[in-house]
Amino acid sequence: MEKLTGYTCNPDYMMEWNKLMNQKDHFINQISGTNMRPLPCSVNLQGFGEIQVEHLRQHSNVSILQQAFDLKMRMVAYWKIFKVRLVDSMALHLQYRVHNLVNNDIDEIVKELMGPEGHGIEKMLVESPAVVAKREKLKNSIKVLKESKDSVAKIMDRIVLYDAYLV
Repeated sequence: MEKLTGYTCNPDYMMEWNKLMNQKDHFINQISGTNMRPLPCSVNLQGFGEIQVEHLRQHSNVSILQQAFDLKMRMVAYWKIFKVRLVDSMALHLQYRVHNLVNNDIDEIVKELMGPEGHGIEKMLVESPAVVAKREKLKNSIKVLKESKDSVAKIMDRIVLYDAYLV
């Protein structure tokens, strides 16, 4: 998609590129060392910070340095615009998908829940045989525990009465 459309005419791109290119003369002068001794090891460019430039001095042709600077600034400006566009398009895509889910897919979900005769929810509320069996088992356990509690209480009452009789 990016190959099909050039964004170099985009006003945001042009503004960003011009802002970056305003530093070109300063950058080239720092490298070529016009009227400077000693030559600086690094150059401070706005938006980039300190950049080491000693290795660039081996290129005595200023035209190559200017072309390299221009290419780098074009790439940086394009990358900044691309990131914004990517985030925007992702947000739009997510919004679109959520909108479709809510408006279109929810109808299908409701139809599926209701079933062909409208008894889908009732079918979902019917307990499975495994749950019914487990409930019966738990009811029996509760019944046995209550009976055990009553038996233990009767035994404890007899022990208390026996101890009271002995005293």
